[in-house]
Amino acid sequence: MRRTKIVATIGPATNAPDTMQALVSAGVDVVRLNAAHGDAESHIANAALARATADQLGRSVGVLVDLPGPKMRSGPIANGAVELECGREFVLTTQPVDGDATRVTTTIPDLSRWVRVGDEVFLADGAIVLRVVGVDDGDVRTEVVRAGTLRSRKGMHLPRAEHFVDPFTESDAASLDLAIAIKADYVGLSFVRRPEDIEGVIQRLPRRGHRPNLVAKIETASALDHLAGIVGAADAVMVARGDLGIQVPARRVPLLQKEIIRFCNMSGKPVITATQMLESMTRSPLPTRAEVNDVANAVLDGTDALMLSEETAVGLFAADTVRTMAEVAESAESWPRQRVDPAGVHTDSDRVAWAVAHASVQAAEDLGVGAIICPTRSGSTARRVAAYRPSMPIAGISPSAAVLGGLALTWGVHPLEVPDVADGDEQLRLAVRATLHAGLANAGDLVAVVFGSAGPRAGSTDTVRVVRA
Repeated sequence: MRRTKIVATIGPATNAPDTMQALVSAGVDVVRLNAAHGDAESHIANAALARATADQLGRSVGVLVDLPGPKMRSGPIANGAVELECGREFVLTTQPVDGDATRVTTTIPDLSRWVRVGDEVFLADGAIVLRVVGVDDGDVRTEVVRAGTLRSRKGMHLPRAEHFVDPFTESDAASLDLAIAIKADYVGLSFVRRPEDIEGVIQRLPRRGHRPNLVAKIETASALDHLAGIVGAADAVMVARGDLGIQVPARRVPLLQKEIIRFCNMSGKPVITATQMLESMTRSPLPTRAEVNDVANAVLDGTDALMLSEETAVGLFAADTVRTMAEVAESAESWPRQRVDPAGVHTDSDRVAWAVAHASVQAAEDLGVGAIICPTRSGSTARRVAAYRPSMPIAGISPSAAVLGGLALTWGVHPLEVPDVADGDEQLRLAVRATLHAGLANAGDLVAVVFGSAGPRAGSTDTVRVVRA
């Protein structure tokens, strides 16, 4: 029974009812809507389709809206693509032109003031490298030092760009409003540099009503310097390896991945590993052996979730890719690993709740229970229990679709909807019945039930009971 969650980006290859059903059936736990592409209407439709499909299949699927951030892009290319050759001059201009083998427009109006002679500029998300050789009337002249195919409107990366741009743009504000309107479970924050960037977004969230979980994308060198504060301020973290591999030497990224995942594990915060995990399956029905190793190693590192981007957005084998990722993850989870003890790095002050979660997992392991059941009003109980990585399944029980969607990223938690009733014993019976029905435990097994006593404060985990299912 797979514990690691799968996030899949929705795009032209997966936004129809039949392909969405195939995707969810294959094992997707969270659908990602990339606000850098598409329009509000398509994202609203895709979120509704994903939720309706999950309901039909008896599953709970979370929705992640990824804000575009201050994305720097090259402009349109005549005929859609052009080959850039090493040693040739190539001009980056702010003039509205159709790009060719000699020049392309850019979305950065101040580019000529941001770069210096000798700087490297990365096009096509790092596939093409240019070296700045001069600036003429606002145009930046470069030499192609790594050739490749440039397609229309691809990502650009510049040295020191994080010092010039505001991480939260007008487009981000509009996308955040959209995410709140569709009750997205998660919002991905691009270009996070320090905790203040997250706190600024928190101030924009409504005081009442739906408040999505904030996922901080670690993709800048500055973010690495402020990792502890960012993890503390965010609800979850994403290791955005593509942009990170441009901001720092690529050889460091595997080590940084392990460092970030471990820090999140020790802090009890969900962490997603992203970018090019099964990229060859965008066009091929089989992954490379290196990709299989990459997915497995992320699981062994302790990631809560794995993310697919182009593989499911535009890929030819989207559902097969999800099934492959699920199989590799489940296989990697069978490898014995030391259980995490996040006791020393908690980012909240509820010591009682953490202690009870720790004790419940220890008791569950000692007794060999079939499952740990977490009735929860906010999702905190299930997340705290999951932070200790128990060997048995965790049932996250709630009547709230928002709470269940918020648990979709958390390692090992199976979100189950159970109606809320006033009688505590009846609520327990319903929770146990749902756990058995989901196949997480067998009749006659011992199960551990972890919950908060009745009271006004959600998230106050303080009780554990062991009962016979």
